[in-house]
Amino acid sequence: MSANDYDNSTLAGRCARFGTKCNSLLMKHQDKAFIERMVVEQVELLGGNKELYCWIDSNMMNGVFDPFFIKEHWAIFSWRESFFRKHFPINSWFTVDFETQDEFDQEDDFLWAVPYQITRHFNRVMALASAEVDVELSW
Repeated sequence: MSANDYDNSTLAGRCARFGTKCNSLLMKHQDKAFIERMVVEQVELLGGNKELYCWIDSNMMNGVFDPFFIKEHWAIFSWRESFFRKHFPINSWFTVDFETQDEFDQEDDFLWAVPYQITRHFNRVMALASAEVDVELSW
């Protein structure tokens, strides 16, 4: 969805519009070398097996879990959760409940928003974390 697709008359719509615009801007400033280093770190958790990493990553993006590889899934999930907490601490991000139109409690968001982002959209999470922006950036 683009920023223009959200209803500007609701809190949820305004928050989503703001978040979409910010993310779009930050994605333009991503550091591809940083992202590659983060992928390498995850591959190393799996004994350097890039093929296994790609398979686990694909499973996570598609909501598939293979119990025969629980140890490997957990290693990647745990690393990603730590990565998220380090690069996006409490009060540096938000999410909106589109049903009630309320901003969620940050503590409760870790119960659902973070696992969703670090599995389904981790490429985007790494890109946003890597964004290099100038303090004097013009919005």
